[in-house]
Amino acid sequence: MASIIFFLCVALLSSAFAQGGSTFSDCGGADKSIAFKDGSVKPDPVQYPGNLSLSGVMKVLKGLPASDLELKFDFFKLDPTRTKIPCLYDFGSCSYDACEMIETHRSEICPLFPDPDECGCPVEAGLYNVKDAQLALPDLGEAFAELLQGHYEGNITLIDKDSNTELGCCAISFEVVPSS
Repeated sequence: MASIIFFLCVALLSSAFAQGGSTFSDCGGADKSIAFKDGSVKPDPVQYPGNLSLSGVMKVLKGLPASDLELKFDFFKLDPTRTKIPCLYDFGSCSYDACEMIETHRSEICPLFPDPDECGCPVEAGLYNVKDAQLALPDLGEAFAELLQGHYEGNITLIDKDSNTELGCCAISFEVVPSS
């Protein structure tokens, strides 16, 4: 389950959902350290269970600190009413230690770095690309599939916990439909 969560984090951070019904916008402040750029997810809408192909670009404008980077997810399901998705089993509106994620998932994350030999925290300024990264969404049963269907929106925020400063923000919306 941890690697699924990791890939969802990478997918949502590094891909800008810009095709079909999914949307993306950079919601970072004027003094942001990260700018989220164009990208895509296929298929759009997301089919569950199923496989995703993710592409996107994230530009680190200013180097990121060596530790205490928090990756915070705030997601809402919009159907039938706007409801915040709680953090359950490390999935939903959760917070993660970004540097720990890089260390734990080096084989998946390091190829995204401009120089894979310099993978880790601190994160140097530069362009970070994801091209056609594959993600399998596991089948957790029919009941879960029915609950998951619908429209979603949320923000993914990277925070320097030492200074309590927002480093970047990505606002997304997407739809999940049953696979055919």
